[in-house]
Amino acid sequence: MQDTVENIPFNSSRLGTLGVEMEWMCVDADSGEQVPAAPHVFSALGITPRIKPELFTSIVETNTDIQNKTPDAMSQLADLYIQVASVLKDHNAALLSSGTHPVSHWRDQVISDDERYHKLLKRLQWVARRFNICGIHVHVGMPDGDSCIRAMNNLLPIMPVFLAISANSPFWHGEKTGLAASRIKVFEGLSQGGMPFYFADWKDFEYCTAKLTTTGSIESVRDIWWEMRPHPDFGTLEVRVGDMPARFSDSAAYIAYVRAEAMAAAMDIERPKVHPSLIRENRWRACRYGIHATIIDPFNEQLSPVLEWLEKRLDQLAAQGIAGSELELVSGQICHWRAHGGGAESQRKLFDASNDFSAMIRSMRNLDGWSKLRR
Repeated sequence: MQDTVENIPFNSSRLGTLGVEMEWMCVDADSGEQVPAAPHVFSALGITPRIKPELFTSIVETNTDIQNKTPDAMSQLADLYIQVASVLKDHNAALLSSGTHPVSHWRDQVISDDERYHKLLKRLQWVARRFNICGIHVHVGMPDGDSCIRAMNNLLPIMPVFLAISANSPFWHGEKTGLAASRIKVFEGLSQGGMPFYFADWKDFEYCTAKLTTTGSIESVRDIWWEMRPHPDFGTLEVRVGDMPARFSDSAAYIAYVRAEAMAAAMDIERPKVHPSLIRENRWRACRYGIHATIIDPFNEQLSPVLEWLEKRLDQLAAQGIAGSELELVSGQICHWRAHGGGAESQRKLFDASNDFSAMIRSMRNLDGWSKLRR
């Protein structure tokens, strides 16, 4: 690399500190259809770093402060949920946790009045206009840029497992897609969407970012929408691949697992690189089958059911010193997934039971564990 590139400062964070962003759909309490109710929330609560608008006025984003462990993050997310849900209740609206809305169409969604979103739409057109999807983003603190890149490289082969356990978007505009996570197929359409890449070090990432900027491909690092990316301002590695999980307990397991893997990945000096073609195949299997996927083990290239692989992986993470209290959040949920399926399977079963999307969405909300929260 001969070119001189501008340095991107990486704000150091203590390894394993945690921040979580959750994207919630606002729905009519009766019909379950998406409704542009987010402005009611901001009128009552204001726009703050903890409660923010999204591209559409039918979506609200909630974000934690910096936390040190998953239960603390879940406690704050629960409080934020209660605040937002309480406002929406006065407008006969509620929050839905799903990667895609089962039936509402992107054409019917109202764009938020924000200059950045309008610029995004002008540039990306139909790709951005379809972006009626919701995910969970987990930020894990990293001490420096090189550690962040090492963690991202090491996590690339693991990333499909994050998708598999969060998969919660089997419907698109009322159609059974046959996928467990159809959201990812919309997400990857962005100009800088999809899987990230292997990088040599932080300088290599700076070089890539500089080239994207000087060629007019992005305006800043914020316009890199990979499914996992460094966030230098926060000093974190941000994992963005996951659907909004179906249940409160699914969210806790997902956050704990991402945090555990990110910490282990930063501590491991070097893991063997897995060919991107195998990672892409596992990503597709996770997209198609969710927790029922059979993946190609990234460490030995043998086939393994994803939940069996995850159980063994938790033992390895425990041996690396990851806190048992965090890993128990994951292992306990594996038992639930075996008995009841994941979010995508739950949606399908609820629809098949009623053949009615309104009834299905009411059941989703009643079973999500969030709607039972009270002050």
